[in-house]
Amino acid sequence: MTTPIPSPRAPLGGALSSPRTLAAWVLVGYVALFLFFEFVELVLPGGASLSGRAAGADFRSLFVMAMPIVAVLLASYVSPSVPGARLLTVAALLEYCVALTFGLLTLLIGTPSVLDGINNAQSGFGALRYFVMGLVELVLIAIAAYVTVRALSGAKRNHVASDSR
Repeated sequence: MTTPIPSPRAPLGGALSSPRTLAAWVLVGYVALFLFFEFVELVLPGGASLSGRAAGADFRSLFVMAMPIVAVLLASYVSPSVPGARLLTVAALLEYCVALTFGLLTLLIGTPSVLDGINNAQSGFGALRYFVMGLVELVLIAIAAYVTVRALSGAKRNHVASDSR
C-alpha cells in the first residue's frame, strides 16, 4: 500500500498556487486594510473636527483606485483565470462600494473645512482643486467599479459555460 503524496496546494486551499493568485489577493487585502484604517481615523475623535478629518481622509487615493482593478485584471482577464477569481472580484467590488460611499461623504463633509481656510487666491484655488479633483477621483473609482462588474458578469458566464460542458 502506498502513501499518497500531499499536494503543495492543499495547505492554503490553492491561494498560493500561482504568483498571480498571491499578487491579486495581496493587492485586494492591502486596500481592505487601508480602507479600514482610514475609517478608524475618520471616526476616532481627535484634535481636528469631523470636517477637518473628513477633508484629510484618503478614501479616494490612487491606491484605492488602482490596486483592486489590477487584481481583477490579473485574476480574471489574464488567461487562464485564477482559482477564486469570482470571489476576488466580489471583494474588489465591495472595496469600490466602500470607497465610493465614504469618498463622497468625506468630500461633502470636508468641503466646509476647506472653504473655511480661504483667505487669498492661493487658498481659494486649493479649495477648488480639492473639490474638482475629489469629483474626478470618484468618477475614476466608479469606472474601475464598472470594469469590476463587467469582470464579475464575465466570471459568471464562464462559470456557467464550464458547468454545462
